[in-house]
Amino acid sequence: MGVQLDAGGGANKVKPNINVTPLVDVVLVLLIIFMLVIPNMQEGVPIELFKANNAEKDEDEVEPITVSLARIDSPDGDEVIGYYIGEAEGDRQVTREGLIAELTKLHAADPSRVLLFRGDARIEYGDVREVFHECQNLGFAYIQLAVGAQKEGWES
Repeated sequence: MGVQLDAGGGANKVKPNINVTPLVDVVLVLLIIFMLVIPNMQEGVPIELFKANNAEKDEDEVEPITVSLARIDSPDGDEVIGYYIGEAEGDRQVTREGLIAELTKLHAADPSRVLLFRGDARIEYGDVREVFHECQNLGFAYIQLAVGAQKEGWES
């Protein structure tokens, strides 16, 4: 199949004839090659990923349980970590063991409840990660991380 263009004029003038069949053939061959090659471009060893249960958003928007870690200056000049748990009635300070016990009770009462995790940037990452890991081990299906906006002139 081709397109024929008449340039007009007499019998001695050339009439250009554009044939698009080779162009279509090349495009179809490239399409078939890409369809065969792209699924095989998975990086690394083929593995089956873990299945995760994600909490569904409810229509009534239940307030999340808030867990906060804050740096507190103690009277003797040392810096310690304060553990806070917050619900509708407000934040209250607890010990680390008390925090885990309270979260265990709250998770047993409503396993689909969302947990909002807040950590002070001045606390060492390892300490924050340990508490976060304990919250994950309790079985919360959905843990949100609260972060602040990055400011101009941010330094690493």
